[in-house]
Amino acid sequence: MKKLALIATLFLGASSIFAMDADGWATERETMSAFDSRFGDRTGYVKPIVDNLGNVLNSNWFVSASVPQSFTFEAGLPISIIPINDDDRTYTQNGFELPTIFGDHGDPTNMLDRTTYGNETLNGLGVFTYPYLQLGASFFHFRAVIRGMYLPSISELRKFSLFGFGFQYSFGHFFQYMLPRAAQPLDISIVYGHNSSAIGYSPEDLDGELKLDISTNNFAFVIGYKPFNFFEVMMSLGYQGAEMKASGEFYQTVGLAVEGAEPIKMTDIEPDVKVKGNNGFRFGIAIALQLGKSFHPVVGYDYAGKSSYTTNILYFRQQFGTDKTPDEIAKDKGYVRGGNVKTQSDETEAPAEEPVEAPEVPAVEESEAPAAEEDF
Repeated sequence: MKKLALIATLFLGASSIFAMDADGWATERETMSAFDSRFGDRTGYVKPIVDNLGNVLNSNWFVSASVPQSFTFEAGLPISIIPINDDDRTYTQNGFELPTIFGDHGDPTNMLDRTTYGNETLNGLGVFTYPYLQLGASFFHFRAVIRGMYLPSISELRKFSLFGFGFQYSFGHFFQYMLPRAAQPLDISIVYGHNSSAIGYSPEDLDGELKLDISTNNFAFVIGYKPFNFFEVMMSLGYQGAEMKASGEFYQTVGLAVEGAEPIKMTDIEPDVKVKGNNGFRFGIAIALQLGKSFHPVVGYDYAGKSSYTTNILYFRQQFGTDKTPDEIAKDKGYVRGGNVKTQSDETEAPAEEPVEAPEVPAVEESEAPAAEEDF
């Protein structure tokens, strides 16, 4: 009887995984089971999480294509916003269109429907974003950036942390002085950024915790043109990657019908899926403004499998010192646009030769010719 009661309890628990609530939404257990590969391949159900989070974290790694030679410090709260659209709410598996974790609800009266429907809370989201603090410094055209965020346990959210680092190097100082004056504001730089984020979630109705570890990488070339000191337009081309790994455990407490016996904790769900995000080509355009000595807002558009928008309004960047202009660099290098580089012999003028006076020729006295005799 004891074994029969235990088996019945586990069977009822397993069958309830594929159950809707009274309004047709996925229950917390049903949602969490999608992170456990033992219950079938439902990576498409949770993939929009890493798709959106990966795109957000791979944004805002640069605020200009130019990295000054003088020391520069920057700080701000970059924000990237991604609209959650229809593509995030459904996925296709074996020829069938199914709802994702952001998807719609089902019909609660259909007792034979085993579809995992959307989560009611996530379905109500219209946009996706992720706040963090970013600091950076640059010197001699090399820039280093760090970013981070940490929140303590709040209600069902058990952990929320982020740490990222990035690097940038600009090459404009190698060629700008050789360009025509109209093209001198052009600059090119290379950017790399890495993020590592951890999220912990404990649903109120379940015993246990879901742990999500997200890592992202972004590698890009940035081309910028700055026709005015306060205005720059940029374009980025590169590659991005993102991956989400699930772990943790959910369990059920089974009470035995024996007096004095302690309840037994039985593992119910073991999250273990690994899901890749929108890995591949990334394109972006942005506009940066330098207002005053430090205020440096950036707005832009990015595409990497889906669209996102940079609204980096609260950002500050200040340069301590003044870099040489391309004309000054050209002068230092002895470069003449449209001609050859001056040689040392060309730059050193030969001393002017002093005129040499010719020796005086002694004057020859003219002798009078003897008078001719008159003919008689």
